[in-house]
Amino acid sequence: GNSGGRLFLAGDAAHLFTPMGGLGYNTAVEDAVNLGWKLAAVIHGWSGPDLLDSYELERKPAAVRNTGHARAFADSLGNFVPDPRLEEASAEGERLRAEAGAYFGDHGRREFNIPGITFGTRIDGSPVIVPDGTNPPPDRPNEYVPTACPGGRPPHAWLADGISLYDRFGFDFTLLDLAGNPAYAAPLLEAARSAGLPLRLVTLNEPCLRGLYEADYALIRPDQTVAWRGDRLDDAAAVVDIVRGAGGR
Repeated sequence: GNSGGRLFLAGDAAHLFTPMGGLGYNTAVEDAVNLGWKLAAVIHGWSGPDLLDSYELERKPAAVRNTGHARAFADSLGNFVPDPRLEEASAEGERLRAEAGAYFGDHGRREFNIPGITFGTRIDGSPVIVPDGTNPPPDRPNEYVPTACPGGRPPHAWLADGISLYDRFGFDFTLLDLAGNPAYAAPLLEAARSAGLPLRLVTLNEPCLRGLYEADYALIRPDQTVAWRGDRLDDAAAVVDIVRGAGGR
């Protein structure tokens, strides 16, 4: 879907999956979460002309990635060719059964232990993300490496009061201030106010977070994606325009 029409496809209407890995519904929910806040931005009048176009640009590559992993899981099962001697009551049959068990055990671990797929979806190259010149970790289905590189999920942490960092994010944009310097945060807050973009400042004085995010500030989208990070802003208005789809990129 794009801003030239009134119809947006999501979920099974947009992509079909082999059931292996259970990734079809996960991808569908991610579609809805990505599109939902963008539609709300249009309704409330603070979106730019390119925001709705970013839906397909962000979600299609993610869906292709996920269905590729699902197909690989299906091939892992389908390509197994059992030896007819596997059912023999013999030492050879026992050996073949052990080999088959090891094969399917390895398959099960690879299919269902997939934090890299579940948490590692990225939207690099999106026109409504501000890149910082860093590279994200390699995309591996069975390994998730937290990173605040713009375009991915914000790294999670438990705060000193026992609250999840994610509980400090809201339905609006969140400016995560890990430096405790209001003067540096003020330009972005003012630029957001001028554009009508809903933005909430969350200041946290926890050293572990600064190391985790590798920046003093991080701008988190309503769909819990890092839109920008840095130690200071040279052009706050430009950042706000980009993330709301008015940057002309």
